[in-house]
Amino acid sequence: MHTLINSWSAKVLAVRRVTQDNQGKKTAGVDGVKSLTPKQRLELVNRLRLNQKAKPTRRVWIPKPGRKEKRPLGIPTMYDRAAQALVKAALEPEWEAKFEPNSYGFRPGRSCHDAIGAIFNAIRYKPKFVLDADIAQCFDKINTVRE
Repeated sequence: MHTLINSWSAKVLAVRRVTQDNQGKKTAGVDGVKSLTPKQRLELVNRLRLNQKAKPTRRVWIPKPGRKEKRPLGIPTMYDRAAQALVKAALEPEWEAKFEPNSYGFRPGRSCHDAIGAIFNAIRYKPKFVLDADIAQCFDKINTVRE
């Protein structure tokens, strides 16, 4: 991991993913930088270090689909996105090998269709219970005040 984080090639790939390949490449953070020229991208590669504190994120409120509620979205600066991509490239291979084989949430190369297929194969011959729970909002209702 240490070698990969300090590798020039990995830094170039991380900057490319953030500034060219990413769907949100033209979204500015708090620094206002929307896009980078090739020269600026090369400067970003040479400046990229992981010993700095991240800058604040730009907060944008986006609507939830089908509701009137909005949820917050934090948009990091281009530098911080490149640093995150570099760390992800270093950590992901090790942790993917350690994950549970039947874990499907927020994993690269896994989708809802894969989870549905695994459930189908598990209950195909013998009936079983399948539980689906979304507990995200249940923590909002817990009273944290102690008497």
